[in-house]
Amino acid sequence: MAKFSSAALTDRELLTFLFEQHYSQNKSKQLVDKFFKEYESLGYLEYFTLTDWQKFLADADKAAVFASLCEFARRYRSQRHLNLGQIYSSKEVGEFLIERLGANKQECLVLLVLDNKNQLLDMKTIFKGTLNSSLVHPREIFNFALRYSAARFMVAHNHPSGNLQPSQNDLAMTKRLQQAGEIMGIELLDHIIVGNDNYLSMREEGIIN
Repeated sequence: MAKFSSAALTDRELLTFLFEQHYSQNKSKQLVDKFFKEYESLGYLEYFTLTDWQKFLADADKAAVFASLCEFARRYRSQRHLNLGQIYSSKEVGEFLIERLGANKQECLVLLVLDNKNQLLDMKTIFKGTLNSSLVHPREIFNFALRYSAARFMVAHNHPSGNLQPSQNDLAMTKRLQQAGEIMGIELLDHIIVGNDNYLSMREEGIIN
């Protein structure tokens, strides 16, 4: 490890290195094999809770250490969105959100609020769970947008199945938000659906025009 940058390591090598700080080489290899057998990528670690680590490691003390590392990563990632700055395309946002939401096993609805120059003002997770157009009220969206005097907004949510095809609920929610935005004078720029490694933009697809 001393000879190489950690950035040069594969996901498996990096996870092995972290486990080896607390376990033998043999035990570390077993844990890494177990992890990649149950999960597709390191992205799932972002959503590991203390309980998940306790179950995975069967060791409360070491679980607390690894849960703290995950919390550190979550806090860093929550600040990183501010680096988006001015948004030029749905592609830019879609690729960013793949990294943020793609591995999440639970559906999340994210709101991005922008000024009249498409400068990102803030981003917030509005809802977690099974999305239904009747559960997501425009009031929650626009209360947050008005707090920043936003001129435009984008919404995005993930499909844990990886299927990017918009559901009827997705389309109904989009239409409802677009109509409310026209009344409020805050334009809906896009609704992006995120999968494991790809995204769908309703504006690019012509659903929003």
